[in-house]
Amino acid sequence: MRIGLSKFLDSLSIALDFVEKEILNVAPYHGQRVASITNRLAKAFNLEENVTFALTQAALLHDCALNEYFHDETPNNKERAQEKDMALHCKAGEKILSKLPFYNLIENAVLYHHETANGNGAYGKKADETPITARLIHLADVLDVNWNLSEKTDQNKYNSICKWIKENTGTIIDKECSKAFFEVIDLSFLQQISGDSVLKYLHSCIPDKEEEISNEAMIDLCSIFADITDYKSHFTWRHSLGVADKAKTMAEYYGYSKNDCQKLYIAGALHDIGKLMISNSILEKPGKLNSDEYKEIQNHAMGSYKLLENISGLEEINRIASLHHEKLDGTGYPFGFTAKQLSKDERLMACIDIYQALVEERPYKKGLEHSVAIGILTKMANEGQLDPQLIKDIDNCFKNIKEPVLINQTVLSTEEQIPEPSENLELWRCPVCGYIHEGPLPKDFICPRCEQPACIFEIYKH
Repeated sequence: MRIGLSKFLDSLSIALDFVEKEILNVAPYHGQRVASITNRLAKAFNLEENVTFALTQAALLHDCALNEYFHDETPNNKERAQEKDMALHCKAGEKILSKLPFYNLIENAVLYHHETANGNGAYGKKADETPITARLIHLADVLDVNWNLSEKTDQNKYNSICKWIKENTGTIIDKECSKAFFEVIDLSFLQQISGDSVLKYLHSCIPDKEEEISNEAMIDLCSIFADITDYKSHFTWRHSLGVADKAKTMAEYYGYSKNDCQKLYIAGALHDIGKLMISNSILEKPGKLNSDEYKEIQNHAMGSYKLLENISGLEEINRIASLHHEKLDGTGYPFGFTAKQLSKDERLMACIDIYQALVEERPYKKGLEHSVAIGILTKMANEGQLDPQLIKDIDNCFKNIKEPVLINQTVLSTEEQIPEPSENLELWRCPVCGYIHEGPLPKDFICPRCEQPACIFEIYKH
């Protein structure tokens, strides 16, 4: 597969930064600043152009192992994120980067990016035991985290940074990187990478070119980000990977080529990546969403589209992934496309997304039986929203397949999810997650918690 890999990694990094901000309170565009500083520092060492390019991309994703903060915990217990083993975080990030085609140029750069000059880092390695690539990312990371370079740097702040570098050379920062800092990191540069200005600077450093990446490596990379998407909120836990698996299974059912089956899997893995940019305070709000919050929930599909837009080689995958809330009658989003504008695979992804949400077990609900889910999809098809033939195919394909059961997780009663309703209002309840909607239920309403359509809602009596 040939894609604009640098743009793709940049988009993944932007999505990752939204999660880091929410979980670890890191300023926006942390990955982009670390990559920009790393790129600048590399100039002092006269590294070969391809090594600098690879190192800059590695720095973009230096915190790509965010899912390690979630595993072994219930998905919504993120308060322990900063207590997790830093060595595990580095090891997991290194494993992810090992899938990339340029890995041989930056091996161990992420694994050892939390090492200090005096050996007090995650693995206890001193500067002379740590590759320069890892030391450069370490300095860039430390600078941004300690000095909040997202905010404008003035002369006083720059002087303080310089003083800190001198005081910590030989302990936190090694002498070579300290020397490089004073050679290439000046006040003007730090001002160029503040706020969202860093995007312009970084894009000038990374050429937009297509690179070859194996389908298997692409699947591994996308699965990691699907995992992060799923673990971000316990209301959508394991959903993206479930959609990806079922999309691939349906492609095999239709006799697609191996390449096209993998393409459907990738689209499924990425379909909800836009949710990484939505706050959990909205995704997990127990009460009724206001109009702005509801619009933001719907914006996740456009978010997925924008993140994957203009990445060469991913045009078809982007459409299949991002149009999963479109309906044949034009009532869907983000574009309101109708049947004539939606391909078979785009229609299929819409059906699979709903089917998966209905049958999957989540920490707060049991999954619906296959026959019940098919009944709901058939009702939507009869109302002109979904493709009836695809529903029949999904029925045939999955009717004898059992959904996996959650292990070591407490399944909450849907009654626990119901907020105290207001009096004298028409109430509608989602049978999947228990969300209560107050007032008239629009035909195009989508449950903001589990994304089920209005047609499955029931009158709630209290």
